[in-house]
Amino acid sequence: MNSVYLEGLPQHYKLNLQVLADELEAKHISVSFHCRSDEARLRGVRLYDPASPLSGEYVYLLSEADLRRDFRARENIDFVVPGEVNLDDFSFTSSVLGILSDISPQRTYNLLQEIFEKYALWDEALHWAMQNEKPLEQMLTVSRNVFENPMFIHDTDFYVLTCPRWVEGMLHWEIEARTGREMVPLELINEFRIDREYLSTLKARKVTMFSSAIRGYRILFVNLWRQDRYDGRICVDELERPLRKSDYLHLEHLAEMVTLCLRQQKLFWLSLGSDIDQFFTQMLEGEGYDAHAVVDYLRYLRWNRDDKYLILKIAPDREDYSALTPAGLFGYIESQIPESRAMLFHQNIAVIVNLTAGATTSAAVLSALAYILREGLFKMGVSTELGSFLDIHDGFVQASIALEYGKKSSSMLWYYHFERYALRFLLDCARTKIHPRLLSSEKLRKLRDYDAENNTELYHTLEVYLQLERNVVQTSKALFIHRSTLFYRLARIQKIVEMDLEDESERLYLALSYKLNQLDD
Repeated sequence: MNSVYLEGLPQHYKLNLQVLADELEAKHISVSFHCRSDEARLRGVRLYDPASPLSGEYVYLLSEADLRRDFRARENIDFVVPGEVNLDDFSFTSSVLGILSDISPQRTYNLLQEIFEKYALWDEALHWAMQNEKPLEQMLTVSRNVFENPMFIHDTDFYVLTCPRWVEGMLHWEIEARTGREMVPLELINEFRIDREYLSTLKARKVTMFSSAIRGYRILFVNLWRQDRYDGRICVDELERPLRKSDYLHLEHLAEMVTLCLRQQKLFWLSLGSDIDQFFTQMLEGEGYDAHAVVDYLRYLRWNRDDKYLILKIAPDREDYSALTPAGLFGYIESQIPESRAMLFHQNIAVIVNLTAGATTSAAVLSALAYILREGLFKMGVSTELGSFLDIHDGFVQASIALEYGKKSSSMLWYYHFERYALRFLLDCARTKIHPRLLSSEKLRKLRDYDAENNTELYHTLEVYLQLERNVVQTSKALFIHRSTLFYRLARIQKIVEMDLEDESERLYLALSYKLNQLDD
């Protein structure tokens, strides 16, 4: 059997004796089953050999001759025996399956082997499904032979994510007018919202049976959780064959695979196809958006419009860098930063982070990406924290400006925050309209001219005085002059050019003028 197991996924689906009992009964073979443990630990069947050590990973098929032996010392070992079972011969930690039908040991062994092969093939098919273009649909399709009942998956808002096979008796899905997506009928949703049994199921962490009180048939279901967040559920409708005890174990395994896929491939985003990528692209572009669509997508993601957001722009530090594809970075970024969305945008990587939903901070986000960006020779622009999802276009502009200015600077950091370069950006914007020499204060130009003619330092004195917030003591120390000298210079400045240093606006304009003059020098 070819190995298709993905990193981080379970290597084998292990069964318990309940699965064997249910499968044999489905083949009309009479059994007696004595369950001491429902632990799923079995990966195959072995013929019992008293000379060989036993492993808890196998169920052992006994012969009639073996029944005269005492197995009480064989703890945590499961057995299949021909005929009636005498539990006194086995440890209380062993589960024992008795074959009551008149079939040969060879036939029993082959049947057991076929059961293990069936579920090994199912497990392999689930792993392949995770690499499919439509993993949800493919997972349920390959599970049809296991559950032999129709199945579907819905999200927290009752949108149907996949239902590969509809049969008579199932719900007829409604089409939601705005999105065109299938969903559970609104009438039934309203009924669920006041049904005590249904409301209690929303907290279930294990596979659970929903009674036939509402639908007329039972539904085996399992909730899908991402940490403490409910993301939806998988449902098996009891319409084609009676549900079995072993279905609980199978559905638990299926849910584990779906959850792992959700974590590694953003499965629920994949279920929306390209729509959500187009939605985020439109928002980043600042194009006109449908307010209803914004509400729908944010509700689907369980984000709020007024959450706090952070926008990142990531670009390679060298144009010829190709060790990591952007697609390879997406999964890493989204796995490191909770509640984030990474996507290719204008040949760079844009990342939208919901700080509120992810219960994280800007500092934590930067720390989480430190390794891959430093080692991967990437640079990143970082926006300010945004107070609304509707601001993400402006946030991406901020991140782009920070990245552009940061890469031109001499900074050794791998990320650049917009706030660090906002002033330089403002000054550059102003310089595109008026030459810096004419944009800055005329009073400073007069001081410069006076210094040049009289060999004085009035221009620099005023600059330091403003930088130190008009603190006489600190300014004197910084200029290495006596306080009386400073007072003389300030009086001289006032005589040359009239200025009101008590006026906050004038001080700000003078400070900006100094910055503009530095850029022009």
